[in-house]
Amino acid sequence: MVAFMNHWEVRPTIPVTASVLDRYPSVVSTLKGADLAIHGYHHRSYAAMTVQEQAADLDAAISAFGRHGLVAEGFRAPYLATNPDTFRLLKSRRFVYDSSIPQFYLAHADLISHQAKRLVDMRYGHIPAVSPGKKNSAALIELRVALPDDEILVDGLGVRTSPALTRVLESMLEQARASGGHLILQIHPERFHILSEALHSVLDGAADDGAWKASLAEAAAWMILGKGGPGHWPDGRPYALSVTGDLDALSLADFASRVLVT
Repeated sequence: MVAFMNHWEVRPTIPVTASVLDRYPSVVSTLKGADLAIHGYHHRSYAAMTVQEQAADLDAAISAFGRHGLVAEGFRAPYLATNPDTFRLLKSRRFVYDSSIPQFYLAHADLISHQAKRLVDMRYGHIPAVSPGKKNSAALIELRVALPDDEILVDGLGVRTSPALTRVLESMLEQARASGGHLILQIHPERFHILSEALHSVLDGAADDGAWKASLAEAAAWMILGKGGPGHWPDGRPYALSVTGDLDALSLADFASRVLVT
């Protein structure tokens, strides 16, 4: 994934569940060249936790990143599940950005829009269509992740062929063109090989458009200056594109342990 993105001189953002680092420390070297974010210590819903439980999990993740010599400025909640306490904790721990709030990035007229939206709403609750990213407060940038993602497309809808996936991702890219906004794709590393051809086409299209291709850390740094958003990307670029992929498991045992801790 990192090598693939190097072709376009951009780093993918990989939110990492920190317990994975402790179980498989050898993975740390493979993360070099990626922009990293924290994805909890255990892969548990923050929305279902008390503020004390969230704080303990978040602090454990921060400590694990430090032990492994990794730095992260951002956070993405497991299952994209948060509550107001989550954002207060992130600000108190001086995170720069959050990327836990989803938005639906397919036009209503798209061939699979209705099916995808139904699955998205079943999994995440009702979520809005494309809207500009904004600050939760002066201390935390919110970078909204685009849905449908690979889980909805591949696992939920059974869309697996490169032509079909290319059509969907290009439809999402068209929404970014139309809105001048920030398309933040979510492609988990374990499915990256399934979507790589489609992603190649989308990145080529974005390059042809002169879009700004950035990691989430770079996007947040730009938005901190108060310049980010439709019509206000670096060098007058028409819209922004980021590629992200949550790393929350490396083996079947990881999924088993996830059940045990929840």
